[in-house]
Amino acid sequence: MTQLAQSTPGTVDHTAEIARLNDAARAGSLATSRTVFTRALADILAGDAEDPGARQASLMLGQAALRRLINETPIEPGNDPHGERDFGAVEFQGHRIFWKVDIYANDGTFSWGSETPWDAQQSFRVVTIMLASDW
Repeated sequence: MTQLAQSTPGTVDHTAEIARLNDAARAGSLATSRTVFTRALADILAGDAEDPGARQASLMLGQAALRRLINETPIEPGNDPHGERDFGAVEFQGHRIFWKVDIYANDGTFSWGSETPWDAQQSFRVVTIMLASDW
């Protein structure tokens, strides 16, 4: 006699939706997300020019180049055990760089993790890009 597996209500796998939203946040195309760079990394990207305008330009160019690299570099399977594409590592200008995605409830407080991370309207993503030593 063959038995059919019965699915338990409420156990829907949302991994694909979470991964898609994390990818969009990392690319900068998700309205309910922001990207932040740690201070130590921002200082390196800005360079050491004395002119504040030159430092700002270097920072912006460095951030854009690093974001392109992060989005073009495949995520190592060891860094993605749950398939949500929420962490990765790259080498940039001789530095080991980590990035991670944290998902909060979309209530403006950043106090709690989202109970529905697969729902772009109910969750807010913060992509943090940092030196490995900032971890």
